[in-house]
Amino acid sequence: MKKECTRIFSDKKLFFTAVIMPGLLIYVMYLLMGNLMGGMFDVEENYIYQVSAVNMPASISAIVSAPELNIKIFDVPKSDTEKIRQQVTDKETDLLIIFPPDFDESVAAFDVLTSSDPAPNIQIWSNSAKSESTAAYNLVYEILNGYHYALTHKFSINAPSENAPEGNYELATDADMFAMVIGYMIPMMFLLFIYTGCLTLAPESIAGEKERGTLGSMLVTPAKRSDMALAKIFSISIFGFLSAIVSMAAMIFSLPNLMQMDVNAVDFFSIKEYALLFVVAVSTALVFVSVLSLMSAYAKSIKEATAYATPMMIVVLLCGMGSMLTGGVPEGIYYYLIPVFNSAQCITSILNFNASAANIAATAAANLAFTLICAGILAKIFNSEKIVFDK
Repeated sequence: MKKECTRIFSDKKLFFTAVIMPGLLIYVMYLLMGNLMGGMFDVEENYIYQVSAVNMPASISAIVSAPELNIKIFDVPKSDTEKIRQQVTDKETDLLIIFPPDFDESVAAFDVLTSSDPAPNIQIWSNSAKSESTAAYNLVYEILNGYHYALTHKFSINAPSENAPEGNYELATDADMFAMVIGYMIPMMFLLFIYTGCLTLAPESIAGEKERGTLGSMLVTPAKRSDMALAKIFSISIFGFLSAIVSMAAMIFSLPNLMQMDVNAVDFFSIKEYALLFVVAVSTALVFVSVLSLMSAYAKSIKEATAYATPMMIVVLLCGMGSMLTGGVPEGIYYYLIPVFNSAQCITSILNFNASAANIAATAAANLAFTLICAGILAKIFNSEKIVFDK
């Protein structure tokens, strides 16, 4: 372990590339994406929406033209409809609204129960590729929708009330939405981060020594082969775990900016959740390094070892999506005896604040047992000269 740790710690470029750089890239990328996405759909505060209207009645024009809405109405004849529609397409104006002739009279005469003719229809032409056009559409649609319900005098939907003076009846907070998103995203991403962190170093650890010819000289030492196998697994697991932690921290801290949510990601979880994630991450890193070490031992070169390891990434992704595929976290303890899949379920339950101590313990024990079995197989491989010296 000392030899492996010294090799990685002393190589600053390797340590930075394998441990620090993935998380740094994720953090910077998510920050930039969040800022770009936030600015992509924002409209300047004092922007005046340019809206062309055909046959707009005075009753609606008075509402839409309210100063606080920043909407400027241009009354145009029906003959200009095609020209204005092209201007909306070309992003030269924001909106085109076409009312049927004598709109107020038609609405007053229409009876939904007895009329055989369709209801008077308002056409709102917009261009969603222009953020100002989308914002104008939402404003006008909300006004017309409210006007529609006002005309019926039958009922209202989400009108301002004592408990919701602004008519906002959405009870989910930003913290709730943040928890829901990371509950789906983090398990898959966390497993992927751990796996890629281990994949950066594990193939080189044994297959690389084969290529350099140093594995044979190491095996002639009096050290036990089982000790060598465990040392390889434990040392690489340290760096795989560190890489995953850096990447995960970068992702959690940058997600609120990406999703444009007012959430303090640092204080979102308690020490308990972080401690449980630590246990799961360590045991999962041991599993990944164990499997990758076996692949590396059978491979003749680093390139071949990496090729063996690539298909396993599909398994990791499927296990990470386990809670989505199964419709939630399973309750049976036997599910937590399956390496990798058990880790994904534990991560999901931890992030949803309903982790079971028994399931976490079963996962850690199963992953450790799997690691010891792989270490035993790796020790047998080290005893095989045909495999060790096969180039």
